[in-house]
Parts: sequence; C-alpha cells; structure tokens
Amino acid sequence: MQYIEQPKGPGTAYRFRMKTPKNLRGKPNPWAEGKSIGTWIIRPMAGERHLPSAKKLRDIYLAEVRKLEIEYRARHRFSQERAELWADAFRAERDDTFVRDLIYDEAEKAPESGRRTFLKVATATTLPMSKAREQYLEAREPGNPYGNKPLGKTSANEVTTAVNYLCAFMDRTPDALFLDEITPDLVSDFQHEFLPAKTSKKTGRPLTPATIDKLITMLRGLWRWALARRKVKLDANPFNSPDDDVPRAKKHQEPKRDQFKPEETRKVLAAAPQGDRLGDLFRLGLVTGARVTEIAKVTVAETKEDGSVFLIAGGKSENAKRVVPVPTVAQPIVKRLRAAAVEGGDVRLFHAFPINAATGTAKSASKAFTTLRRKVLGRDTDERLAFHSLRHTWKTVSRRAGLSIDDAHDLGGWVGVKRTSNPYDHGLNDNELAKAQEKVAALLGLEGHLNGF
Repeated sequence: MQYIEQPKGPGTAYRFRMKTPKNLRGKPNPWAEGKSIGTWIIRPMAGERHLPSAKKLRDIYLAEVRKLEIEYRARHRFSQERAELWADAFRAERDDTFVRDLIYDEAEKAPESGRRTFLKVATATTLPMSKAREQYLEAREPGNPYGNKPLGKTSANEVTTAVNYLCAFMDRTPDALFLDEITPDLVSDFQHEFLPAKTSKKTGRPLTPATIDKLITMLRGLWRWALARRKVKLDANPFNSPDDDVPRAKKHQEPKRDQFKPEETRKVLAAAPQGDRLGDLFRLGLVTGARVTEIAKVTVAETKEDGSVFLIAGGKSENAKRVVPVPTVAQPIVKRLRAAAVEGGDVRLFHAFPINAATGTAKSASKAFTTLRRKVLGRDTDERLAFHSLRHTWKTVSRRAGLSIDDAHDLGGWVGVKRTSNPYDHGLNDNELAKAQEKVAALLGLEGHLNGF
C-alpha cells in the first residue's frame, strides 16, 4: 500500500511513510519542531490499526505534504533572490516597459503578504541595502582583487552598525531599503535628529558627536563606492557634508588619555604580580608600548625561546606588523609564558584572554584591566587612563631616552613621519632596535615605573 505501512508486522499500528520531495528536503519540519525534513517523511497514526481509518489519515497527511510543497514553491518563486533576478533584467532592458509589465503580472500571483516587497525589489533601479552592504564589504576585504584599501574588522562592523541605524531610521529592513531612496534631506534628519537621540549599547549614554561622525563617514564610503560602480543613479553622494555646516565646538570638558604616573604604575604592579595574567600583560605593555590586542595575540611560533623577541603579525595599520625586542627585565616573563603554552598545547601566550571573533580584539583583556584599574586607582581615572595609556607612557619616555621619532615608531608600530628619504631608509636592524628598547626600559626604571616589576 502506497505511503502506509505496519513497521512492526501484521496486526500492529500503521504509520505514514513517504520519500521526501526534493524541494522539501532540508526544510524546517512542521511535524517535528526544531528539526529539518530528511530523506523520508514518517508520521505515526496514533496507534491506528484499522486499515480504512489509516487510509483516511494517509490521505490527510499526503494532502498536507502537497500543500507544503506548493507553499515552498511560492516562497521560492517570489523570494528576494527571484525578485533581484527580475530587477537585473529590468535594469538591463533598454525598453523597460515590457519587463515592467511582466513583473507586475508576476507580482499579482504572489502571496498578498509579500507582494509589496517583491514588487519593490523587482522594479528597483538600484541595490537594496542588504546587497549593497554585502558587496561593499566584499570589495573592501583584505586581499580583495580590486586594489581597494581594506577595512579592518572594527571598521567593517561599524559599516554594519551604521546601516542598521539607517534602516531603523527609515523603518525598513535592509532588504526593503534602497540606495536611491536616501536623499540629503533624509541624511540631515538622520544625522542631526535621529542619531543624537539614540543610546549607545556600550556606554548607556547618547551617541557622541564623534561616534555620529564615524557612522556618517562609514555610510559616505558605502555610497561613494556605489556611485563609482554605478550601483545607484544619483547626482551626488547624499552623505557629503555641506560646506556651510555649523562649526563644531571643541571639547574641553573631558580629560584626554594620559600617561601613567610612576606612582600609579607601582600601585598596579603591586596589585597584579608576575604570574598573574593581568600582571604579565601590564608589564609587557609597559616596557614595549604594544597594544593590548597585539600582545594577547602573540603565539608561541612568534616568540624566541629565550623570551628576547616577539613578533606582531599585523594589527590596526600596516605599520603594526613588526618585530618587538623585549628588554632584559621582561624576558623571563615571555620565556615563562612560552614554556607554559608549549606544555599545555596552547597556541597563544595569553590564551586565557579569548579573542573576540567579530572584532578580532581582546575585549576580555581590556575589560579585566579596567576592573583592576578602577579597584587600584579609582573610577576617577576612567577618562584619563586605560591599557592604551601605556603606549602614551612608553612613547613619552622613549623621547626623553633620546630615541628618534622614526626609531620610536618602528618599535611601537606607529605610522612614521613622511619624508622624501623614506623609500631609501630601511631603519635599524634587530640588534640596534634591541639596544633602543633597553634605553627606554632603563629610563622607565630610573623614573620609578619599574619598582616592583
């Protein structure tokens, strides 16, 4: 009997069994929550042993399968992807009247709930935000074949955040908002009315002018790409700032990032001794000026066994890639961490601090240090000190130690000063860099930063 069987033999309960139609395989199973439809659709019949009754149930189950097939065919026929294929044909056709008529005929057959979206996508003369964002980020990926300057993970995430804010402002999904719908007037309301009223999830406070400017910059870049690639039909970039915009007031009320004072450094060293993961991280940041994520990412393969050197494979800028000589005072720390990582089969020296997959940063390390700093130095240092302040400390001391600005930039991974001689100057060799690093460490010691190191 087709689609009906007694798996436990004659006289036992019947069940429905049907080979799954191809267009339903892998789709969500409406008869088993949380599962997908496999090769076979098998449904029990509540212990039914009466054949005529079982056949009636079989017919009902079969009708449900056929109905599901029709629903999925309709979803595919009027899906976002199919609508975009219609849009491609619409944009490519010189005489678009014929294609437009076909699109409207097709839309009439679409389910009423999705008809409006299908029609909007299919007749669009430009890309929806979802596709524009996807293609733009692909065009700005590291190693992209277009020669475009790549975006870092943080910047790519900021593009996504900016697009999400814009969609919220327009009360549309990224699939239903199109590039050419955004006008300078809308941008003005978005930038000066909508964004200032939004609250940052990170700080719990309204978005700052600097954050808003960053979001607008990200969207300006997306539209610049779209205009250059003819993805949108506009006369100008709607996110370009007007020349006569009101000048911004300079912020004087908030303290800027500062360097650590020797007494502050000593207090942190006393609270986090060597062997403590934060203590080790702080000490290496202090004597090398490396960023917290740069140190947290260092692997066993990127260090020497004696702890004298670690390699930073890349980071915030091209200059971040560098060899960092470790001063003598800190070499035992690197040596110990390396040996422990090898023994434990860990890749990174600071494997205890996970790397955030979305941003590629060591957020957990930054948060842990903030907690320690507040406990030791008080919350009033929030705006003045962070782990990054160690870079300020190292850079300031390097200057007083007599290092040239170029040597300091080579050691710290900053963008160097542009000079006509730059293409011919390849900097200090490794031994000379190590000597320069020792000069900085010596002055850090003289000034009292290393007491309790």
